[in-house]
Amino acid sequence: MCKEKIKQKTQIFEKKTYLCKLFGRTMYFKDIVGQRVLINSLTRIIDSGRISHAQLFLGKNGYGSLALALAYAQYLNCENRVHYPDVDEQTQLRADSCGKCPSCIKYQQLVHSDLHFVFPNTAVKSTDKDVSSKDLMQEFRTYMLENNYYIRLEDFFEYLGVEKKQGAINVRDAAEINRILGLKTYEAKYKVMIIWMIEKLNTAAAPKLLKILEEPTDNTVFLLVSENQDKILPTIRSRMQNVQLRKIDEQSMRQYLHNILPDGNVENILQAAEGDIIEARNIISKTEQDHLFAELFVTWTRQLFKLQMLSLSAWVDKMHTMGREQQKQFLLYALDSFRACFLKTVAGINLGYQLDFGDEKFNNAFPRMISERNIEGIENVINKTIYAIERNAFSKIAFMDLSFSISKLLKQ
Repeated sequence: MCKEKIKQKTQIFEKKTYLCKLFGRTMYFKDIVGQRVLINSLTRIIDSGRISHAQLFLGKNGYGSLALALAYAQYLNCENRVHYPDVDEQTQLRADSCGKCPSCIKYQQLVHSDLHFVFPNTAVKSTDKDVSSKDLMQEFRTYMLENNYYIRLEDFFEYLGVEKKQGAINVRDAAEINRILGLKTYEAKYKVMIIWMIEKLNTAAAPKLLKILEEPTDNTVFLLVSENQDKILPTIRSRMQNVQLRKIDEQSMRQYLHNILPDGNVENILQAAEGDIIEARNIISKTEQDHLFAELFVTWTRQLFKLQMLSLSAWVDKMHTMGREQQKQFLLYALDSFRACFLKTVAGINLGYQLDFGDEKFNNAFPRMISERNIEGIENVINKTIYAIERNAFSKIAFMDLSFSISKLLKQ
């Protein structure tokens, strides 16, 4: 193996190790950032024995919806729950899993025989056959563990190498749910079925799922996780008890960021993440691609003032050599950068992480070029270009047309 490949694999390993240190792999309530009032309400209901057989965990994945569902399931089947008396239930936990009983140990490794998952899926590069969640279960478990259950669907599909496909919870998944839940519990009191991103349920699969939701087998608990309840079929939504997650409170986010970045400037990350762990992680885990995009952005915008066609054409040629997904990511980066410049100019809000282009003179001067006169037009033309790239437009024409439009807007 060549030195470059060894270096690349080492960097990937170090990044995964770093993320595991940041986010851990446990499934305790205590490891979920914020949400203390909601967690205490859930543990009190479980302890009272008033457990709904179908619950819908609503909220952004970055708020911890999937992580909370897993911690809930572990606590539900924990054989020796731990209770903490005399606590402030607004900020502290009243109870948690023991983490030591056989059930908790298996839950933490995602190998408990009475814990099941269904999630949106699609055919991967290695096969063109129709697939179900069952076929991608190992990849899903690995991805959850690597990211401590704070995951997004688009990131998971990118991990699988199918980021351009939509994915769905299909008829095969619904049939597998019915098959699994038709069996008795193996070793736990409750059999738990976690359905992640239920809004992706295929319409044809809904009747099969509805039947078992209406007539569940004994000691079966459905934990459905969703980011958008408006996209869930009404017939499914009406049968759920809602568990609403809010964005993580500022105090909890700040403490969390200070723990993992004791010497870092967490205020800019805190402001930009808006109570979302995944957004915070993406900001912290900046890659070499971010540095490439910063260089491209500075080069590009400087050329737009004088419209130097030779250098601009060279820049467009460089963009043309990139893959469509990377082109799209650059455009999203540019969009965020223009918005950050606008916020600094108009409101005095300094999103430092998004305004560091690696060039101090540019950092100080360029934001003043973006104001209420041109920000809306800039957003519109970039979004139109993203739309064109997604639909396989010829990228040279798309980026040259975008450059002319941005140049005109910058001079307003």
